[in-house]
Amino acid sequence: MPRRQFVNDFQDIRPDSLPHGIHSLKQGEDDGQFTFTFAGDPSAPLPQPVTVTALITDLAEYPKSHEYMLFSDDNAPLYIGSALQDVRGTARKPVVELIGIVSAALTKAAPDKDGDTEMEDSQGLDEEESLGEEEDDDQDDVYDSDHEAFGSSTGVATSAYQATSSSAKVAASSRAFRARIRSDLITAKHAGFKVGQVGHLMEGLNCFVSISIRMSKLGISYEAMQAWQVKPEEYLVLIIQYPNGYKTSEELQALDSLRLAPNLGFRVCASKHYKPTLQEAIQAFTVVSKADSRDNVSSSVTTNAIPQSEDVSDGGGLRETFISKPLNSLLQERLVPILRSRAIGMTWRGAEGWYVESASRGPSNAKGIPDAFFEPEPMNEALPDIVNADHHAFGLGKKSFEKSFPLLAMQFLLRHFVRCTDFCLVCHRPLETEVEAIKPYVCDQPLCLYQYMTLGFGPSIEHEILSQPYVVDLLISFCYVSTAMRRLKDFPDGLALMVPPINPSGTDIPDQLHVPSYRRAEMTKDPSAANKATCSSCSTYEVGLDPDRLEMIFHDKPERCPVRRGSWIVFKASEFRHGEMHCRVADVTYYPTIKIDTPVTMTNRSNFDSEGPADITWATSKTFGTLSKTITPAATPKWINATFQVYEQDFEDLTKHAKCIAICRLLDTLPNVKCMQEYLSRNRPNDLKSWVDRISPAALSLLRWIIASNRACIMQVDGDTAVQDTNRVSGMKGYMQFRFAMGAPDKEQRFLTAIRDTKERLGLQYPTIFAWHGSPLHNWHMIIREGLHYKNADHGRAYGDGVYHAKDASTSISYSGMQFYSPGGAANSLAWPQSLLRINSALAMNEIANAPTEFRSSNPFYVVQNLDWIQTRYLFVQCNPVDEVLKDRLQSESAPKQIYHQDPSRTPIGTGRDRVEIPARAVKTVESTKTSGKKGKGVRRRESGQSPLKRLKGNGGFADPIAVDETDNSASDMTDSEDADMFLDESDSEPESDGANAVASNKKSPVSGTGDTDFMPGALDYGTLPLMPVPVYAVSGTTKRLLKELQHLQKVQQSSALADLGWYIDVDKIDNVYQWIVELHSFQCLNPKLPIVTEMKNKSMKSIVLEIRFNKDFPYTPPYVRVVRPRFLTFAQGGGGHIVMGGAMCMELLTNTGWSSVSSMESVLMQVRLAIALSEPPARLDVRAHSDYGTGEAADGYLRACATHGWTVPPGFKEMAYGMGRKRAY
Repeated sequence: MPRRQFVNDFQDIRPDSLPHGIHSLKQGEDDGQFTFTFAGDPSAPLPQPVTVTALITDLAEYPKSHEYMLFSDDNAPLYIGSALQDVRGTARKPVVELIGIVSAALTKAAPDKDGDTEMEDSQGLDEEESLGEEEDDDQDDVYDSDHEAFGSSTGVATSAYQATSSSAKVAASSRAFRARIRSDLITAKHAGFKVGQVGHLMEGLNCFVSISIRMSKLGISYEAMQAWQVKPEEYLVLIIQYPNGYKTSEELQALDSLRLAPNLGFRVCASKHYKPTLQEAIQAFTVVSKADSRDNVSSSVTTNAIPQSEDVSDGGGLRETFISKPLNSLLQERLVPILRSRAIGMTWRGAEGWYVESASRGPSNAKGIPDAFFEPEPMNEALPDIVNADHHAFGLGKKSFEKSFPLLAMQFLLRHFVRCTDFCLVCHRPLETEVEAIKPYVCDQPLCLYQYMTLGFGPSIEHEILSQPYVVDLLISFCYVSTAMRRLKDFPDGLALMVPPINPSGTDIPDQLHVPSYRRAEMTKDPSAANKATCSSCSTYEVGLDPDRLEMIFHDKPERCPVRRGSWIVFKASEFRHGEMHCRVADVTYYPTIKIDTPVTMTNRSNFDSEGPADITWATSKTFGTLSKTITPAATPKWINATFQVYEQDFEDLTKHAKCIAICRLLDTLPNVKCMQEYLSRNRPNDLKSWVDRISPAALSLLRWIIASNRACIMQVDGDTAVQDTNRVSGMKGYMQFRFAMGAPDKEQRFLTAIRDTKERLGLQYPTIFAWHGSPLHNWHMIIREGLHYKNADHGRAYGDGVYHAKDASTSISYSGMQFYSPGGAANSLAWPQSLLRINSALAMNEIANAPTEFRSSNPFYVVQNLDWIQTRYLFVQCNPVDEVLKDRLQSESAPKQIYHQDPSRTPIGTGRDRVEIPARAVKTVESTKTSGKKGKGVRRRESGQSPLKRLKGNGGFADPIAVDETDNSASDMTDSEDADMFLDESDSEPESDGANAVASNKKSPVSGTGDTDFMPGALDYGTLPLMPVPVYAVSGTTKRLLKELQHLQKVQQSSALADLGWYIDVDKIDNVYQWIVELHSFQCLNPKLPIVTEMKNKSMKSIVLEIRFNKDFPYTPPYVRVVRPRFLTFAQGGGGHIVMGGAMCMELLTNTGWSSVSSMESVLMQVRLAIALSEPPARLDVRAHSDYGTGEAADGYLRACATHGWTVPPGFKEMAYGMGRKRAY
């Protein structure tokens, strides 16, 4: 409630946390009024303290859309009153923020110790006036006008900072400054991220730095990506804005909160490109105003001008992720303070915990930091190394105290993005629960749930209704049945729901239904619950109701109107056959006559017949009047006697029994999902909140809670169209099918690891089997939130502890019904009346390890005790759809085109006693069957003068030319030239530049020729190199991709200077597209102090020769990269550069574990060259060797490296790597 929220906010303010100069904070005489005393800055106190009074004009609007009135005592100085009148940006602010804004404004206006007031220049005044005029149209600025970076809220600290801005720009333009930027960004690049920049980064002016990584490299399962609305080929992009020029980690940690916000900004986005355009970057930090902003979220949450997470399109532009808002807030508010704690030795977990601890108890109570915050944090082995990497613990900078802020920010982001289910989305504390979920949620604090719902951090229910209406129907039905059966464990407490008064003795309670005696006794364990649930403070009003004009009039006019416009009320009258009606008050202007909106009429549930519940309707005024008149055929008076009650029962004050009744009543008032879908399709913006005359705020909040609290990924297979029939399982006629996934984001990886270990240990041909798991319908609401476990024993455990599975669907179906019956045998009396599916039972089909001998029991049930051996795949729902077309579609089925091959002895049985056939594309555990391409007819002779790229088009040699589609978008995202130049060191002859000259001096002119290098192309004798024969496994698709890569590399090579590029491919010498010879050179351009620079020069070597081989699955498997010559020292001999014994490159990127199918060969060459050029430890030549590396020893070294690091070897590696070749001395 607004008043309660105001009181809580006021009481949470501690005296020691008040701003400087503010004391004596206390509440006023009226609601929403409070006073405090301003004594001035401690360095220049006022002669006489001033009392300031703040008043919230309408407390009912707190904390969403309220406004403040500020005034001072009559004897206050004139500048105090003037400053209070000029205070801007106070609307919608909490009490503590308002006090801070007023304190900053008064401190700025007060005279200093010499009696002088601060004067602002004309430019500053103009800007402030402009901001003031456009306070409601703040979409044109990086921050809105309420932000502390503008106006009076910046206080003296901002002025002090601005005074030093000119000198800072001079320092920012120096060579040392640019070198530090380059070092920070190269460190982030070496850590495995793509780095980009937009704006004037090197000039020390406003700029954006982007750090990104492919979603496919984050170890997130495909099911989690579906639930999170991201795609594997997309980048997770962190955009860091530096409005006043780049700041290092040390500089940012030295800034206080007032100075930090104007110098730093964060946005978390997703895109098909690794960096945003300038326009996209500006839009990401632009705050757009909403026409109905007063009815929406608080101003503390910004809405950006980029698409939301649900607006997923194929355009590939920048958009928000599903949790961008909470992550933006987390980075902006906590990252820098957390880094300060990390600098003294804390881990991420310790620093985050200390931040929460110190913020909750205040700095004055801090008596040292407990040792618990310095304890090491265990590593999640299921996550990729790049997610677990810690720059603070394993710093890559040249100096231990110099840390790359962009890298630290990205690692912090990955921690909370990949592991988002481990943290509360509002307070960001670790969740203290054993529940594993695929979607993030909030902790048990009611305030967190309230903010999660009201601040827009949860999923868009409108998007879910538009895209998956039957999933929404399913979720509501699960909740309704669980509530009606009194099995609901977690309630929507904390949402400030105001529900209709509960009358347990009325006929609207589902308890009137006929259920088995043991269940009915369980549902009514507390006989006094009815009396406890009665709302004694909820008044009942007698009125006359005019059904034709939708008006009511009070017979006994209360002194004050008990309702207001927008209030929801519930009517009851003995003359109504509909039982009760819910409606919204439309107008109270002509009180005691009240205008109402069209009511929602509901049938009394105790009158259900054997055919089940009647539909709840949204009556029109015409039918409403007609229905009322048909009650009494005689002359009907204009006013019908009725009673009504207001939605004013606080949901949190009810008992659990009464809460269940309240939830059912609210869900009864909702329209069906198709009606909601049609409304959203007709109206723009598509927001159910605007359907005020049909859905009550309490019902909408409850609907939002049902959808947002679902922590499983459910994707409908069956729908209004047959588009998704490729995922349909055969053998389950009459059941509606949903793809189904539960568990943490790394659950799939843990499952695959367990299956792989089991397969190797038992030598299995079929590593997994499928089986059924059934559970009563009222359990599914909690199953999709908690996952499968065996903490509760609903049906006993005759065969031991574990999750029970059946081979036959009929066995699980017997455990899956509602287990209650209405008069006449109908089994859906407790179902949601508005459901279009009208579900009767549900069961899951799970994929489990094929190790029955290791189960707790394998006959007659599979009792699986190891939860990592279980992965849900499908959810089957038995239903009786309202839509006849959908009903007919469920009765027809066809076998999948490509079938997943199961263990013949353990294939699950469906409803028709037939074996269940599963689509191969729906199972990722074992590679699905593939159709082999046509083989070439022969090999043609090489024609003289033919383009080397044209003659390579074909199935691995010169046969069957393939037309390369230049518009194919399968190529990877290439690094921009400006970003590549950013990593190059400045030449020693470049003069120092400062000020405005820095802009011109850093713009590099185009280069030509070989540049600063002694490498000469074409000097390599290919006759001394091993020759790989044309592979028999060559396929046209792979050849086409390799040709495109060669074409792109040739264009890059022709348009870039050799020294800048650092690699060279002689395309004319390539006879086999599956084997490339690449020369790496010009390492002195990266770091002239590298040992290999001197050693190569002493041995007159101009390049390092690499051989790159590809197998048939490229780009879905990585290339094989090895050094041919010269030989290098091994790690044991003091070498480095990621070159192992045998010459193979030891990089996770080049294994199945770290490889991404969207990686380009240009990026591979760049990363290999940078890896060899690493200085920790450096690569060293073996000056005693005089022979090339052999193919066999290189392949052996690669396999050893993979085994050592736990990396996955690509399939077909041995066939590719051990190809025959020659080896000669040079």
